[in-house]
Amino acid sequence: MNSVQDQLTLLLRAYRTIRFCDACLALKMGAFPREVREAAVLIGNGFQISSGKCSECLQEKTVVRALAA
Repeated sequence: MNSVQDQLTLLLRAYRTIRFCDACLALKMGAFPREVREAAVLIGNGFQISSGKCSECLQEKTVVRALAA
């Protein structure tokens, strides 16, 4: 089975440029928000973590997205 980090990378690349908060990503992935938050910090280049509006819940939160290539 893929790690949370691998799953997160695949999901964010599939939804390139769309911003997600930890809670919404966790729901999509079937993981805990803390696992998603930790994985987001580790995925590195090609991804951006910033303050903004989540595309799913529309709340202002810390969000992550894949950068367009």
